[in-house]
Amino acid sequence: MAFRFHRRVTLFPGVRLNIGKTGVSVSAGIRGASITAGKRGIYGNVGAPGTGMSYRTRLDRTPAHQRRLQRQQQREQVQQQQRTETREAKLTLDERGKLLLNDEQGAPLTPAIVRKLWQNHSAQIHAFLQKELERINDDQALLTEIHHDVPALSTPPPEFERQSFTEAKPKPPLLPDLPAEPAIQPKRWWHAIFNGLERKRRTENEQQQAEWRSQYEKVEQQRGVQTAHYEQQLQQWSERKAQHDQEQAEHAAAFEQDLLEDQNFMTELLSSELAQLDWPRETHVDFEVVNGVVNLDVDLPEPDQFPSREARFSKNGKRLLIKNKSATQQRKEYAVHAHGVVLRLVGVVLVTLPAVNKVTVSAYTQQLDEATGHDTDQYLLAVTVKRSEWGILNLNNPERINPIAALESFTLNRNMTKTGIFHPITL
Repeated sequence: MAFRFHRRVTLFPGVRLNIGKTGVSVSAGIRGASITAGKRGIYGNVGAPGTGMSYRTRLDRTPAHQRRLQRQQQREQVQQQQRTETREAKLTLDERGKLLLNDEQGAPLTPAIVRKLWQNHSAQIHAFLQKELERINDDQALLTEIHHDVPALSTPPPEFERQSFTEAKPKPPLLPDLPAEPAIQPKRWWHAIFNGLERKRRTENEQQQAEWRSQYEKVEQQRGVQTAHYEQQLQQWSERKAQHDQEQAEHAAAFEQDLLEDQNFMTELLSSELAQLDWPRETHVDFEVVNGVVNLDVDLPEPDQFPSREARFSKNGKRLLIKNKSATQQRKEYAVHAHGVVLRLVGVVLVTLPAVNKVTVSAYTQQLDEATGHDTDQYLLAVTVKRSEWGILNLNNPERINPIAALESFTLNRNMTKTGIFHPITL
């Protein structure tokens, strides 16, 4: 086992997101991750190492990732159609791709029923065959096209996700209405004749004014207490919000600074980013971050883990033709995968850690030493890439890149034949 570096990350297989009509959800991934969908793309919110806070990173970095998500959704729809519209038969394939239609007990259907199924459910049967075709060939595509997931340098690096201040703003109080001033009894001509009526008028006016003034002052005092209490709550809320915003700004500044300067932070962050990647085969990566340089060892899957068959439709479209690959084809596909893995790792490192100027990736497999009975590491290739050199690759159209030829553009240590036979190298 290599373990030359102190940090190991296991890259697990599987598409991490499902995109459906109702939104985006996590189907697999690291604990503590959540998803945010917005106009700028799909982001994963992940715990920022050592801060107790979170940062966000682009999860839909490449068109290839999106295509896999769409294919996964289509497969689920096909499976649902099969369950709901072809209940009369159980569809399977034999080893050579011939379509087998059996009843629920596993007995073959009669030719008459088979013809009826093709007449009434040809779309569902073709969808099943397409799904099986993709199941056989798509695994191969994921392996040989892994370099399609190399992020371009224009991909935004991880950024601190500021948390919103969730405490509700105090609402203004519902103040009681001030009492309306009472109407004054006007002086009439008879008040001038009858002094008693005039005194009564004045007395009643004065009493009404006194009662109104007392009630007015009471309500006004109540309104003042409520207003003062609200203003105090508002001020305290504003202070807490300002403190929260200040803390978030400090966290964001610290995140940006640590992203550029803190070697331990970079190590934790890269470990988290690598763990989020969807990968076609379980793969182990050991790495270290030292003075602006990232060194990685990648434990490649063994060649015998790769698909040995490939499928295509027959001329009439009613079955698949499955054939075994030649040894040469399998070696070449494995070589494409090995180089694609290295390219993707370099791209992820350069996007995740903007302060890193050089990346070295060494890829190895484990072979049995029959003399000792132990597995030994055989390095197949090693490449060193400088950030200033990485821009020569057209990562906006990675499907146009040959990963084997691409690595030859950098400082490459490799001993491989034209037919994909690797000979061990010495680091």
